[in-house]
Amino acid sequence: MQLSIDQKDIDKFLMIGDKVLIKPKNPQSQTKTGLYLPPSVQQGEKIQAGYIIKTGPGYPLPSQSEEHEGWEKKKGEEGQYLPLQAREGDLAVYLQNAAYEINFNDEKFLIVPHSAILMLVRDEGWKEYYASEMDTIVEDNAESQVYDRLLKERQAEQFFCEGEYEKAISSMQRLIDGLNVDDTEKGWYLQQLARYTYPTSIAESIKIQKSAFKKNTQLLKPSTGIDYTKISYIHQDRLNNIRTYMRKFSDYGELFLSVNATLDNLSFGIEATKFEAALKDVGALLGYVSQRPDKEIRKGPDNLWCGSNDHYLLFECKSEVSGTRQEITKHEAGQMNNHCAWFEDQYGPNANVDRFMIISTKTLSYEGDFTHKVKIIRPNKLKILKDQIKGFIKELKPFSLDEISDDTLHEFLTLHHLNVEDFSEQYSEEYYHKTR
Repeated sequence: MQLSIDQKDIDKFLMIGDKVLIKPKNPQSQTKTGLYLPPSVQQGEKIQAGYIIKTGPGYPLPSQSEEHEGWEKKKGEEGQYLPLQAREGDLAVYLQNAAYEINFNDEKFLIVPHSAILMLVRDEGWKEYYASEMDTIVEDNAESQVYDRLLKERQAEQFFCEGEYEKAISSMQRLIDGLNVDDTEKGWYLQQLARYTYPTSIAESIKIQKSAFKKNTQLLKPSTGIDYTKISYIHQDRLNNIRTYMRKFSDYGELFLSVNATLDNLSFGIEATKFEAALKDVGALLGYVSQRPDKEIRKGPDNLWCGSNDHYLLFECKSEVSGTRQEITKHEAGQMNNHCAWFEDQYGPNANVDRFMIISTKTLSYEGDFTHKVKIIRPNKLKILKDQIKGFIKELKPFSLDEISDDTLHEFLTLHHLNVEDFSEQYSEEYYHKTR
């Protein structure tokens, strides 16, 4: 959901820690030194450029005082920070998927962590442009639009509270039809519509709630569950899928930066949702059909890929497990068993599937047990996989991304062991079941 803020409040903003406030550069515009990011870059939502409006103080440093805790402040004492490299007025090239969008009177700005900035460009010319860009922030009718939406929401809610269910439904439907928002926010309004519909038709209400949940998986799960769409694969589609993935990028450099950012998140110690999203993206990069059932329908494994000839790869991810962990717990084995059972229920007992648990240990506790064949991907094997993917991407550098032949792509994939059967043979190992 976008946050609307009055212009008069901009000067009051204090950026926290390593965060910076950025005004995106018009994708069609070119700077005075010739830097230009084509529209395809923005459309792919991978890399963007913009001007830094405000910066945070930097990275907090621990207190050197032995008299009090590092997080405490004495009276009149200021916190100590390692300053950021970015400065106000710099042009920043940054990763779009790390940004949080806000609106100032219908002008888009982004809050971006310093770690997501890939490059800075700095000269006095930026200062002039920065000033001119800030001057373009003027009062408009954004506030009135927000108030209008709030009034429509209140009207629909009032109809519902008064028992005028049809009027409430019609009012909310008109509001939804006029919305220009992302799926996450639209899903919330659809959930309101489902609530208004329930007294007149439970079946229709559940149907609407399913639509809401598909747009925003953080909403209430429909009482009848979520309809799962099975994935399948035709062999010759793989290379086309890879080309489709590559077409999101304007050139090799952009592809290279994006893949490296994805692989950085495919590391132990990374927050689970980022790790699982990165794994799904790797599947798409390699031409496989990939899903995140646990996130999308709240059932099933963290990742599910379908490779050539309907050969499936099922992943249970434990990226946040400590590297010093001695064994796989009974509970973790039970989770894996549940996800294996879900897959078998959806795809049948004869489906060709390899099952992997990504975790820092290969030792299964004495109390735990697996109901199906499972192999383990530990940090060393994950690193080998990432290195092979990087090697595959480097092979593409001399080629135009649209002109690589099928034979060449297949050769590179085979050379770097990135075919579906390689995951079992190259990047995983058998687990050891602990005895007393």
